[in-house]
Amino acid sequence: MPKHHSATITLRLPVGIDADAEIAALRAAGIPVDALGNAERGFLFVRFSNGWGNRTNIFRWFAGSIEQDLRKSDIEPYHRQHGETLASRGLNR
Repeated sequence: MPKHHSATITLRLPVGIDADAEIAALRAAGIPVDALGNAERGFLFVRFSNGWGNRTNIFRWFAGSIEQDLRKSDIEPYHRQHGETLASRGLNR
C-alpha cells in the first residue's frame, strides 16, 4: 500500500486574490516563496477546488522534496520493484 505524504503546510486562498496578497499570505503561513511565488525550498503544489460557489486555490507545501520522502519510505519506483533497468527497457540511449 502506498504511503501518503502529509503536507507541512496547507493553505486555501480565493481564486481572484491579487498576486502580491497571495505571496504575502503564503509567507505569513510560513511557506518560503520568492517574489514570483515560487517555493525557495521544498515543494509547493497548487490545485484548484471543485466547488463553484467557493472557488479556492489549495496550496500544499512540503518542507522536503517528494523525492526525499520517497527515498525515506519503503516505496520504490516500479522498475526497481520489478528488477528492471533502463537498459532492459531500451532507455539508455
